Amino acid sequence: MNGSDGRLVQTAVIGSRNSGRAIILPADADELTRWRRRHPAYTYWCGTQLGGCGHELSDRLYRDKVCHFAHRPHTSCHRAVTGAADADHLFIKDDLAAWAGRNRLKARAASRDLGTGPGDAVDFRVGADRQHVRFQFSRLAHHEWHQARRRLSGESATLDWVFGPGAAHPETMEELYDEYGYLLRFRFETHGAVRRIRLRAEHPRRSSEWVSLDACAMASTGLRVPGAGPYRCSTTGSAADSGAGRGAALVGRSREEQVIALYEALVSAARFRTRPTWEALARTAGSDLLGLAVPDRVALLVAMEETVGGEEGLLLSALIRAGEGGPPSYVGDVVAAAGCGVPATAEVLGRWCRREADRAFAVHGVPSRTAPPRLLLTVDGRLAAQGAEPVQHRTIVHVQGGLVRPSAARPKPEGLKGVPLLRDTEIRHALRSARQRRGPRPRYAATLVARAEEALTRLPEPQRTQLVAEMVTTRRWLDSRADTPARKPRQRRRAKETADAKRTAAAAAKQSARAKGAQRGKKTKNPLQGARPLPGADEAGARKPR
Repeated sequence: MNGSDGRLVQTAVIGSRNSGRAIILPADADELTRWRRRHPAYTYWCGTQLGGCGHELSDRLYRDKVCHFAHRPHTSCHRAVTGAADADHLFIKDDLAAWAGRNRLKARAASRDLGTGPGDAVDFRVGADRQHVRFQFSRLAHHEWHQARRRLSGESATLDWVFGPGAAHPETMEELYDEYGYLLRFRFETHGAVRRIRLRAEHPRRSSEWVSLDACAMASTGLRVPGAGPYRCSTTGSAADSGAGRGAALVGRSREEQVIALYEALVSAARFRTRPTWEALARTAGSDLLGLAVPDRVALLVAMEETVGGEEGLLLSALIRAGEGGPPSYVGDVVAAAGCGVPATAEVLGRWCRREADRAFAVHGVPSRTAPPRLLLTVDGRLAAQGAEPVQHRTIVHVQGGLVRPSAARPKPEGLKGVPLLRDTEIRHALRSARQRRGPRPRYAATLVARAEEALTRLPEPQRTQLVAEMVTTRRWLDSRADTPARKPRQRRRAKETADAKRTAAAAAKQSARAKGAQRGKKTKNPLQGARPLPGADEAGARKPR
C-alpha cells in the first residue's frame, strides 16, 4: 500500500516515529535485497520529523516496478511530500553533525517549521562564537526574509544564509548580490540510501564549483565556501543598523562624490543585468542616499545624467525600479529633465524604462552587444511609431559667461519648410541626429545645414566653432550619398567653377606667352654702339711687323 493519495513513499525514518535517522529506500530489487541482509533489525516509520503520521511502514520489494515503502492497511496519512527530497532537512543535520565533529566545533543543528512543514529551514549554530548559518529550504517572501534576518542578526555575531533550489526570492537575491557580491546555495546528491549536501557561491555571471562540507570552513567572519571571493563582514545588529553604521562615514560626502558613487552603482547593476531599487542602490552607493526625499533623489539623478551618465547615450536612471517591479514615478521627472520627453502614463514610463534598461544591459553587459534603438516619445507623451522623427526638446548649453539666450522669434524662411524652428544652440545636436534618423535623411539634413548657416552669426564662441565642425561633417556625409537631392546641382556648380578656373589660368598663360614672344622679337641693343674706340687701338691693329 502506498500513501493515502496513491503516491509512492520513498523516504522514512529508522527506529521510531520521532527518529531523525532518515533513509531512501533502494528502488532496485537486488539493492533492496542486499540492504535487508545488512540491516535485518531495522524498522521504518512515517516519522513526525518528516511531517508524517507516525505509523510504521513496510518495505515492499518488486521485480516489475519500483520498490517503495507502504503504510499498513487501514492507515490514514496526510503527509504532504513523499519523494526522495522529503528527508533532505534530516540528511543535512547528519552531515552538519559529522562535519562539526571532524572540525572540533561545539555546534548543534535544528530543523524549523516556518509554516509549511518541519523541513522549512535548518539552523546550524556554533555555540561559543555565536555564529549562525541558516539553510533555507522553503521559499520566503522578501519582506519575510528581511524580518527574519533582522531578528537573527541581533542574536548572532555572524549570520550566513544558504538557499536551496528555488528558495530565494528575486529581490532577496538582488540584495545579497549588491551587498556581498554572491549568494550561497546548496543542493543534494543521492548516494545509495542517503543524500549528501553540496555548496557553492553563486553569481549571475560567475559561480564557484559545487563542493562538499569538508571543503568549507567556519572562520571568524562566518561560513567560508571556496570561490566566494572577499568574505563578508560581521552582521552584528540589524541590517538597518549596520547600514546606518556604514553611512556614518559618508555623512560628509560632496554632491560630486555622491554622483560618481551613484553612477558606478548603476553601471554595476547594468553589468549584471539587474534593476535595483533605490534602497539597493543606497546599500551599494552609500547609505547617505537612503534618507533622501524624492525631490533630492531627482536632483541627484539629473546631476548624474548631465555629468557622467549621458556619455554613453543612455539614461541609467531608467534602471531604478520600485518594489513591485515598475519604475517609481519620479523617474519620469528625470526622463523629462534629460530632454527625452514627458511620459503621459505609468504604462508608457514602464515600457520606455524597460527598453532603456535593455540598452544599458547591452552596452555594459559582459559580453556587450549592439544596443536596441531608444523608444521615442511624442509631444503628448505617447510612444512614437517605429521610425518616427524624434521630438525636438530644449537643450541648455552652458558657456563661458552664462547661458546662451535664444534669439527673438523669427519667421521661417520659405526654403526651410519641414524643419522645426530650433533654437540656435539646438541645431548642432539636430545635425548629428539627422545623420542617424530614418526616412528622408538627406533632404532633412540639407535644410538643417541651411538653418545652421543662418544661426552662425548669432552664436558666440565656442558654439560657433562646434557648429561649423558639425556642418562640415554633415556636408561631407551629404556628398557621399547618392540620394542627396542637391547632389547634381552641386556637381554642376563645381564643374563650372573648375572650368572658369581653367579658362582664367589659360588666359593668363596665353598673355604671359605673348609677352615673352614680344620680347624675343625685339633686337637686342648693343651696349657698345656709338662708343669711341680706345686711344691707340686702331694703330695697334694696323701695325705691321718689321
